[in-house]
Amino acid sequence: MTILYAIGTIFLYVPFLLFILLYLLSLKRKKRKALGFASDITTLLLFFSVPASVEFLWNYSISGIIYFIVLVLAIILLVFEWKTTKEIEIIPFFRKLWRTYFLLLAVLYALAWLSGLINILIKSI
Repeated sequence: MTILYAIGTIFLYVPFLLFILLYLLSLKRKKRKALGFASDITTLLLFFSVPASVEFLWNYSISGIIYFIVLVLAIILLVFEWKTTKEIEIIPFFRKLWRTYFLLLAVLYALAWLSGLINILIKSI
């Protein structure tokens, strides 16, 4: 059980290891959809990883802020989709939304990681 806990903790704090692993594993089975599959699964992990990383680095909880931004982004994209297409197709809309979440959360994770690294380097000087 401790091995599973350790693996889960590693993937929680370094979600791009899971992304790379899933991409390489699914590349053999679904060559065209491997990137999408890996990003879809990693997005779910990033929803937990970004707040956990920020809380670990600065003892500040941002999970409520992230979920609020996600909700507002969904509303904005839904209105934009409604204005441009007039007929909203649910599955393609959710796919676009989920991939947008991946990009947003990946950038937030990279910024948290980079600023944490800079913070550690400044403290060591």
